[in-house]
Amino acid sequence: MRETYLVECDFDAANTAATRATEYMSNAFKIDFPDADPNRAERAGELFMRALFLQDEIENRAAFYDCLSRPVPEGTFVDAAEAVPDLSINDDPRWRDVRILLESVCEEIDISTEYAVLHARFWRLHGQRRDGWRSIARRAHRIKLARMIPSATAADIENLAEYFVAGVEQHDDWHRNSPERDISSTVDIVARYYQRVFDLRGH
Repeated sequence: MRETYLVECDFDAANTAATRATEYMSNAFKIDFPDADPNRAERAGELFMRALFLQDEIENRAAFYDCLSRPVPEGTFVDAAEAVPDLSINDDPRWRDVRILLESVCEEIDISTEYAVLHARFWRLHGQRRDGWRSIARRAHRIKLARMIPSATAADIENLAEYFVAGVEQHDDWHRNSPERDISSTVDIVARYYQRVFDLRGH
């Protein structure tokens, strides 16, 4: 929804959506990593969303350019870059900042920084619909899952990584003209994912 509002240059709504998304992600990280310090898990969620917003700004930079000519409230964009006609999305230098933010996520919740490298690469490939993003996404998510559920078997982790990729693919079908419908279409996948996580933890 932040992306939708930014395209429409509705900055107040975009910032409200960003705040809500960040709160939800912070809560999700506390659920994902119950043995982590709650404050650090919350901070990890905030950093993850900042990285996600920045990759969105890279991926959708052309759609956001028109709004940059207007007065933009401070903090609306993570890093609104100038238009560079001959610079491809793949060559955007801000990808380094995305990776650095994800590395900070790893530090907060004690995950190998390989997760940051792979997850940033997944976003980079996925945003351009390039081959190989599913494989990279699974590799990244396996690292996160191993930290989330230390007792899980390799088969359990692989199964959950497949759920993650399926959720991404479902998200790709969102049209944003009916948020309730779009969200409901992924609820089943997310519910099954977390039910399996809780089952493996013995909850």
